[in-house]
Amino acid sequence: MRRRLALAAPAVALVVVLAATPPAHAKPAHAAPKITVLEHHGRWESGYGSTFYNVVGRLRNDTGHALRWVKLRVDVLNSKGKVVATSDTYNEDAEALAVPELDPKQLLASGKIHPIPPDAEQRFRTSFLKEETPPFQDYRVRVLEAPPAK
Repeated sequence: MRRRLALAAPAVALVVVLAATPPAHAKPAHAAPKITVLEHHGRWESGYGSTFYNVVGRLRNDTGHALRWVKLRVDVLNSKGKVVATSDTYNEDAEALAVPELDPKQLLASGKIHPIPPDAEQRFRTSFLKEETPPFQDYRVRVLEAPPAK
């Protein structure tokens, strides 16, 4: 996935490369999460009186240990590759973490959000309302966070 991003957005790839290769004497603060985005696709849909661009996909936990959740960012890009809108989302079992009215600490403490075992797959999704999103040509999916389960 990172190789495809490097072709689509060289400036992003450069930042990733610099952050991933610290000087020999420095110890990295944390390793990049090993999450594989297996597939994703987006399309315009209509429902409930609105039109929205729905992005759905699947990811896999390749870290070798259980994860509390995976947070992803979907950016929609204009014809020049500039980000015109962004949506953060979570793996399917942790979608409630994105609901502003809910307390994430309480949700995690309640046990309602189950860890993602090693090698397990999860779906993810997010939407962009047409009336709230500037025109765009493409989108990209990035993994933001994937903390280990405690």
